[in-house]
Amino acid sequence: MTRLADLPFVEVEERLRLGAVALWPVGSTEAHGPHLPLSTDVVIAEETCRRAAPQILAALDLEALLLPPLAFTVTEYAAPFKGTISISKATATAYVTEVLVSAAAQGFKAVVMVNAHLEPAHRFALRDAVKAARTLAACPVALADPCDRRWVSRLSAEFQSGNCHAGQYETSLVLAAEGAPKRPALARALRPVDLDLVGGMQAGKKNFVEIGAQQAYFGAPAAATTEEGEATYRTLAEIVLTVLTEALSPPEPK
Repeated sequence: MTRLADLPFVEVEERLRLGAVALWPVGSTEAHGPHLPLSTDVVIAEETCRRAAPQILAALDLEALLLPPLAFTVTEYAAPFKGTISISKATATAYVTEVLVSAAAQGFKAVVMVNAHLEPAHRFALRDAVKAARTLAACPVALADPCDRRWVSRLSAEFQSGNCHAGQYETSLVLAAEGAPKRPALARALRPVDLDLVGGMQAGKKNFVEIGAQQAYFGAPAAATTEEGEATYRTLAEIVLTVLTEALSPPEPK
């Protein structure tokens, strides 16, 4: 996996000439329990891109270049916990739109955001940004978001429940991520937190503490395994490849 920012511009020119797509990992900087790093969503998004890149090369004969990750976005639900840094939805939408349009102007065949941060307002910001960028971008832009309805059934039971912040789902992904900080003993010591995260959001509760998660996690981190993480990354990488393929081959107008 080649990081765009590690290359001099002349190498970028050559790779674009040969055919390349951009993958933009999208995460956050927010509390993920006492056992996972603030960078958890960035770790997962970058690792998903790393896993997707060889599939893209094999299936589409295109190199995937990794853009610097989006690490600051809307993270209001984790706001009570130190280290969480949030921006407004309006700021996030404007920033993402401009980056997408600028990236698309470089000569990529497509630009795909690979999202791992699941907060609703953040996801709405990404959708709004893609919609706005598509009217201006010089190439297709798209969003690979595991929370999209068509993907949810392909992921774990905990993910499908919506009760999965820093639980079994995300802890498994961090355990399987190359080079990520890992604290498996601490994760195994945590009891399950079986609260209705989605219901709390829908009821108007403003943060994890109001919903009842006093340590910024929901779900069952102690049940996480590297094997589950590996299996989930295979699915996430397939989602990225599918979204990219669709972006490069839009449906015929009716």
